[in-house]
Amino acid sequence: MRIEPLEADHLDPVAAIEAKDGDAHWSRAQFEKELSGEFRRFFVVLDSDPPEILGYGGYWKAGPEAQITNLVVRHESRCQGIGKRLLEFILDCARGEECVTCTLEVRAANRHAQSLYRSLGFEVKGTREKIYHNPEEDAVLMEKKL
Repeated sequence: MRIEPLEADHLDPVAAIEAKDGDAHWSRAQFEKELSGEFRRFFVVLDSDPPEILGYGGYWKAGPEAQITNLVVRHESRCQGIGKRLLEFILDCARGEECVTCTLEVRAANRHAQSLYRSLGFEVKGTREKIYHNPEEDAVLMEKKL
């Protein structure tokens, strides 16, 4: 398993995984935007043989803050430590860019993801009402000091 930056040839498989297993419902065009822009950092987790995308995630660098934008592990690859490894990688990258905090939003019903984030030191800071759609749901705001 390896983690590498998102590239153009990853867009179709990442968009397909998002459509099936993601909860932010990003379009291919949204992922394509992650390929450019000086403040965008986005990565894929690849199985080595054969090369297959197991998950993806990224953040936006906003001054001293890293804002995690999306983090998904394919349904059939979950509960194998992939999400934790990717999140640790993202946090290390943010620290390397001198970020001092990391923030994210997660669906209120996604207890599994919230548990992962808490295990890595994220704390709940509040909620935002009706941020998610399909289904409509509140977002839990979480933050970690780096």
